[in-house]
Amino acid sequence: MITSSSSAAVDAPSLFVQLRSGPPVAEVYRQTIDIGTRAERLGFGALWFATRHFEAHHAALPSVFPFVAAVAQHTTTIRLGTGVVALPFEHPVRLAEDAVVTDALSGGRLELGVGKGLGFGHSASSYIGFGVPDTDREALYADRLAALRRLLAYGRVTDDIALYPPPGTLRSRIWQSTGNIDTARRAGAAGDGLLPHGNSQARAGGDVAELVDAYLSSCRGTPRIGSTVTVLPGDNERDALDLLDTDIRLSPAYYPELPSAADRRRFLTDNRIRIGTADQIVEQLRADRGLAATTEVLFHIPLAVGHPRYAECLDRVSAEIAPRLHTRPVR
Repeated sequence: MITSSSSAAVDAPSLFVQLRSGPPVAEVYRQTIDIGTRAERLGFGALWFATRHFEAHHAALPSVFPFVAAVAQHTTTIRLGTGVVALPFEHPVRLAEDAVVTDALSGGRLELGVGKGLGFGHSASSYIGFGVPDTDREALYADRLAALRRLLAYGRVTDDIALYPPPGTLRSRIWQSTGNIDTARRAGAAGDGLLPHGNSQARAGGDVAELVDAYLSSCRGTPRIGSTVTVLPGDNERDALDLLDTDIRLSPAYYPELPSAADRRRFLTDNRIRIGTADQIVEQLRADRGLAATTEVLFHIPLAVGHPRYAECLDRVSAEIAPRLHTRPVR
């Protein structure tokens, strides 16, 4: 991805992948590694992996660093992002050690996304499982983020204890995922990247553009804004809906309350999923004010990684959608 302080264009798309729980998990991991190698061949600039604990929202990746290290051994150039590590559940020194080892194994390709844990109840089991009061989320996040920044900036735990391996430039590759306006503003002031949490902010009564504006209002240095867009490209709208119908048949536990066509439409709207032909999806994305200043678009294909047409959707994003998206100048 090429970025500058004056303008940004989506020259190399990124891919955001959510691994779903369900047996056999080893096969899910192998399939996702194959997706990663295919994405690199297609010219994607980065891979981001959704990370959640205890199967929250059916996610299958509670420990992201071993998986990123595995993907790194099968790829050579694509950047690899954590999407995201929930800081309230992490000791900052252990997190820093995991991150620098993974960065070394990947040849400096790690993008370190951090957050507080999903809101709207999705992370409740994680806070319970780790014995962390949800009421402490903001304080824990602020304290551990500050500690992580110090560790990666200076490479030292104390004056007498050095972090090993040395962190190199990893401090400059921290991204904060948030749906909170104040957090977005602080991320800009700290020089971190922003991963705006669109669904969270939208359901709280705002939108991604508000998060981006807050970030840019205090941003120091070159903005880094990675916005996730969810797409289901098909031959036509009906074909795109067939992709979803097939996924429902393959993963019924993931869709426990979608018996009717009306419910499917509501699901698409609630989750901000763009469907249709490549032309239709590009038109929708160009009209999205939240993407105006984005420097990196993270495409999410909301299908199980084992879906028979996942690779086809990936090819369409690479060839027919991403090359036609361009962002406007950033401030």
